[in-house]
Amino acid sequence: MEVQYYRIKDVGCIGKMADDIPYVYAKGEGWKVDNENILMDRLMGYDGEVIGSTAEMDNIDEISEDEALSLILQ
Repeated sequence: MEVQYYRIKDVGCIGKMADDIPYVYAKGEGWKVDNENILMDRLMGYDGEVIGSTAEMDNIDEISEDEALSLILQ
């Protein structure tokens, strides 16, 4: 299973894609399915009106698993 991790800069959280399912990390709760589309909106650049908005896509960085774990433990 390939897992990709992301730092979502504008909301200050960590996301991951695992088996095409988006998750966000919630402190004290762990990984939760991203039912609010926090991760996917930024990956697709959706700003509420259009898809492909570079401003939205600039709010996310792909990071390594080690970087994600480090940020989670802070």
